[in-house]
Amino acid sequence: MDSDLIDVESIARSLRRLAIHASVELPAKQPHWGDAILCDGMLAAADALGLDAPRVAAEKWFARKLATGPKLDGWFWFWAAEAMPALGLHARTGRAEYLDYARKILAAVETTAARTPDGAIVPHPPAMEVWVDVSYFTAPAMARLGALLGDRAKIEWAARQILTHYKHLVDPATGLLWHVAYVDKKSHSQCLWARGNSWFSIASADVLPILEQQGLREKFDAIESAVVRQLNAIVALQDASGLWHTVIDRPDSYLEASSAAAFACALGAALRDRYRGLDVARARSAYARALAAICAKINDDGEFTCVSQQTPPGDFDFYNSIELGTASYASGICMMALSDALAAAKPN
Repeated sequence: MDSDLIDVESIARSLRRLAIHASVELPAKQPHWGDAILCDGMLAAADALGLDAPRVAAEKWFARKLATGPKLDGWFWFWAAEAMPALGLHARTGRAEYLDYARKILAAVETTAARTPDGAIVPHPPAMEVWVDVSYFTAPAMARLGALLGDRAKIEWAARQILTHYKHLVDPATGLLWHVAYVDKKSHSQCLWARGNSWFSIASADVLPILEQQGLREKFDAIESAVVRQLNAIVALQDASGLWHTVIDRPDSYLEASSAAAFACALGAALRDRYRGLDVARARSAYARALAAICAKINDDGEFTCVSQQTPPGDFDFYNSIELGTASYASGICMMALSDALAAAKPN
């Protein structure tokens, strides 16, 4: 990747501002499922910047959870999201309690969570609905745990989640993904939602290196092909600002920042790992523009702005009516994207 396209100093300043704000915000804020993603982003920022404060804040936030264990009978989004930061904290501290916490979550995902007949996890039973977000809430953590334990079956399970979600949600005409598939009705939600597509992109980017390390070539090839087709379509839809429209193929919908942060994560991985079939020239330009755009959305207080709020499926007018503001999940993904960019810019 051409480093001269990336303003490394701007990225470092923006990431520091965001991480410092998050270190104060996370332990004090009201609970939300996005907090786990914020925690994961803070760990990435701590590594990239060499700062202790984000990691210390993440440990403080997680301390009460370790005392009680995961609340597996609650809303799926809350407890499933906590596996990734638990694994991240285990990797950085070596504490077995974090690993045990993640294993309990992923055991529930693997054995007791509702699923479609072909195995896609269902977040709102009894409704047989496949949500694109769930690819990220299940597969990366399971793949990471499988790699840690040397358990190829868990890694294969993660790959199946990615591929089963793709099968249910892909729009054959574009390679983009719908927000929700209604399995019993054999239909899908009405719009191609940008953030939904970005969840799938980063889930794939997290799982692919583990599949390659394990020599699971058939599943690697299938996921790489799916995400490359998706990313090539995404790059072509980027606005001149570096952002994407919230309904990604509708330029009459508003521009939104969280999807740009996640697409930056995925494009950075695709360029670094040289995904086959990627339109490299366009991806490189889109990546640099997305990084600049998300840095510009971090205000002086360290808040990542221009983020669409929690979004269930609806019609076009509904997606376009969702308020813009700040959100913990978006700040977490933004920190991941900027941390990855800083790491890639460092000399080998």
